[in-house]
Amino acid sequence: MDLLLIRHGQSHANVAGLLNSTEQDELTEHGLQQAAKLRTLMESYGFVPDRVFSSPWRRALQTTEVLFKDKSDWTVDARLGETNAGRFATWKAEDFRLAFPDWGKHLSDRYEGGESHLELAARSVNWLEEEVLRHADQPGLIAAVCHAGPISVISQYLLNVPLSRFPNVLVPNASLTLFRRNVHTGNFYLQIAGLS
Repeated sequence: MDLLLIRHGQSHANVAGLLNSTEQDELTEHGLQQAAKLRTLMESYGFVPDRVFSSPWRRALQTTEVLFKDKSDWTVDARLGETNAGRFATWKAEDFRLAFPDWGKHLSDRYEGGESHLELAARSVNWLEEEVLRHADQPGLIAAVCHAGPISVISQYLLNVPLSRFPNVLVPNASLTLFRRNVHTGNFYLQIAGLS
């Protein structure tokens, strides 16, 4: 089983430089155009997933709707959501860093009213183990439309990069990251990173 990680198109939060925003954050017009171009790119590579998962966050759902408008049986999975930044979700990232310069030195640092990156990692890896690794011996392609956080966690896990280096894999909006499984070793290798 191969894995295609897809980051959502540009959102209003991306343009505003917000920390993470909320589940209701939508794509910009440019983000919708990016998703349409990404669909064409996927078609040119022949990527036809057997199963599709999406984060429940609006910007990911909008991207999924554009990419897989002909596929009605995709699954919304909360484990693929971005880090919940709680009461700081709509703060500008720069303002948050100035106000809390030591925040994030420990992955267990939790946003007030939200979660920590450690909690993000736990649910992202749980999704990976249950939905991908458990079926790794089967042929096919699984696609997950999600966010920078889960993509970094999952990529680091598959590449054996310690979580202490999070975020170590950063990809642009509306991009593809493809992991193939080596049938001889059983290991996953990175074939495409951040293609947009």
